[in-house]
Amino acid sequence: MNNALRNTVMKRILVFGAHPDDAEVGMGGTIAKYARQGHTVRIVTCTLPDKSEARLQEADAAAAILGAQHQCLRINPEEMRFDRKMTTALDEIISEFDPQIIFTHWIHDSHNDHQVVSNATIAATRKNTCSVYMYEQTIPGGITPFSFRAQKYIDISDFIEEKTRSLEAHISQKSKYGEWWLYGVKGRAQYRGFQIQKKYAEAFEVIKDIEC
Repeated sequence: MNNALRNTVMKRILVFGAHPDDAEVGMGGTIAKYARQGHTVRIVTCTLPDKSEARLQEADAAAAILGAQHQCLRINPEEMRFDRKMTTALDEIISEFDPQIIFTHWIHDSHNDHQVVSNATIAATRKNTCSVYMYEQTIPGGITPFSFRAQKYIDISDFIEEKTRSLEAHISQKSKYGEWWLYGVKGRAQYRGFQIQKKYAEAFEVIKDIEC
């Protein structure tokens, strides 16, 4: 381990995604960067909407590319709603993993399942013991009347290849959406990078930023 890593306080970072590929689209480069720095990163997928076993294998492969753990809660897609049961499920993960940082969906994402996960995350982190950030709406996504407020930027210039390869591991989604899916995700990373004078970046909206 080099001196830079030795001087870094290792953290546990939890990333919630409603479906396989959500985390990779929203923040795959950031996950890879944290993992490379030696932090422990766990991606938690809440539900498997279709082709469940194939998509689970794709999610496992993508997480491995990024250097992260992957866990799937296998919540029935018909039961994806913001209620006590959903909040309790995330509560249990948070209590067991004890993260310093949590990432979740943007609360105004146009996909109902994504909104559910975001709301449940906010409810489950009510004790205010960790930082919570929201990543941008998943591509492809519907048009929403709300605007994402980019408040935190992470330079992923050195990790765009890992992000891209993790997306390509989701073979079913690449087949479904085509090359334009990858172009859209990479293009947004270029745009966010341009905003902070870097080649590629990912942006986040802050719910709370707690110094550990």
